[in-house]
Amino acid sequence: MTEDYQTTNNVVESDLTNMLLNDLNELLNLHGKKIKDYDVPYLSPNTIDEDAIPSLIQEKLAVDIPDEDIEYVAKLNNDQMIAFKTIMNVIVQKHSGVFFVDGPRGTDITFLYQTLMASLRSRREIVLITASSCIVATLLPSGRTAHSRFKIPIDIQSSFICGIQKQKDIENLIKVVAAII
Repeated sequence: MTEDYQTTNNVVESDLTNMLLNDLNELLNLHGKKIKDYDVPYLSPNTIDEDAIPSLIQEKLAVDIPDEDIEYVAKLNNDQMIAFKTIMNVIVQKHSGVFFVDGPRGTDITFLYQTLMASLRSRREIVLITASSCIVATLLPSGRTAHSRFKIPIDIQSSFICGIQKQKDIENLIKVVAAII
């Protein structure tokens, strides 16, 4: 695998291994894992930039926002606009809140969600999109099931807890998120 690095970089062989291990660590970080959790060669600490923004957060900041999504605010109906302004006001003021948005079929709740996502992301805010099922998660940009995102066990018993560990990138992501939809 290091041969790919050799063709694009002018470095010595020992650095090629470190480049590969560093990229592998970044890839694992995207899935909430660390290279040290696996039986692979040691990645020297000086190759990991501890002050770097974790790739999981970089990924969320780099989400592309189509221009038409930013213009969605002007297309909200009166009820959607009330919900939008209420939710955005809480987020902008850095308060916490839980909102339940419901309505009959055809009230375009997904449109409201997309408008909130676009508005927040255009402000360089991080929004996590979750749903209870894979089908619903695929309808929203960057959507994932809540079980996948928050490590919620499928077989829930009273003694179970979410599998998010301290000092992992997912913990840091949750700390900086502006909203969870």
